[in-house]
Amino acid sequence: MLHSIVYVSSAVTLFSAADLVELLRVSRENNARHGVTGMLLYHDGNFIQALEGAPAVVQALSDRIARDPRHAGMITLSRETLEAPRFPTWSMGFRDLTRVAPDEPGVTDLLAEGTSAAAFAANPHRAAKLLLGFRRNLLR
Repeated sequence: MLHSIVYVSSAVTLFSAADLVELLRVSRENNARHGVTGMLLYHDGNFIQALEGAPAVVQALSDRIARDPRHAGMITLSRETLEAPRFPTWSMGFRDLTRVAPDEPGVTDLLAEGTSAAAFAANPHRAAKLLLGFRRNLLR
């Protein structure tokens, strides 16, 4: 049985490209070691992340992330049990939405609604749609 958590949060200070590379390096190593898969999106200081794996492992990771001082305002949008992983080959897929082409199909409309934690909390399904949309695009 797999457990999935999707959350949003806001960086306390904007992440540079180097900051994001280091965050991904550490996350990918830790996630691979613990059998966690997922996807992280970043846009203008806001994070959207899906984590999936064994229930106890995902919960412990979510708790650790909630205590990370580099971000604030963490809102859990969904918790669910999965039959199969949505991101099976990624210890942490990533996309910096700040660098997305403004006319990328399906993205512009979702970004226009805002990427703050409050904007996604108002419509949690939009975060899932965005995460899964990038999964499809990155697998092509």
